[in-house]
Amino acid sequence: MFDALRDPQIYSFIPENPPLSTAALRQRYRMLQRGTSADGSELWLNWVIRIVSSDRCVGCVQATVHAGRTADFAYVLASAFWGRGIASEACVAAVDFLETEVALRSLYATVSAENHRSLRLLARLGFAEVDAARYPHGKVVEGDRVFCLAIRSVAGEPTGLHVRATPR
Repeated sequence: MFDALRDPQIYSFIPENPPLSTAALRQRYRMLQRGTSADGSELWLNWVIRIVSSDRCVGCVQATVHAGRTADFAYVLASAFWGRGIASEACVAAVDFLETEVALRSLYATVSAENHRSLRLLARLGFAEVDAARYPHGKVVEGDRVFCLAIRSVAGEPTGLHVRATPR
């Protein structure tokens, strides 16, 4: 993953920096491997995107599950693999897992207004743009847009959002 995450183009639209070393990345992954935040209020789910034919790791998909069965959804893919449907395939698999195994109510993604590839991907996945004031997990980075995918209601309770109608 170190090589994939060292790609400077990834960081054009996200407020992070590339890992400084394999040791730093290993330390971060050890923390994430715990699967929950220190206080237990968040469930951390992380998937590596790997090209099967070459066994090359090229990115990741992440979901941070919060109270109320909502989650933040994110993905990163090395730029050499953009435009090939790889991120879409990985995100569909992650959303399917979150829908069937975690029983989420909704997923949220925040994206730079300039990140046109991610905006198109979220639309293909069925995410709908919502007002930043509806984002339940903290402050939205200035210039970011907020998207939500309503997955299901709990015990027939309405979500207040349009449920995804597009097939995946």
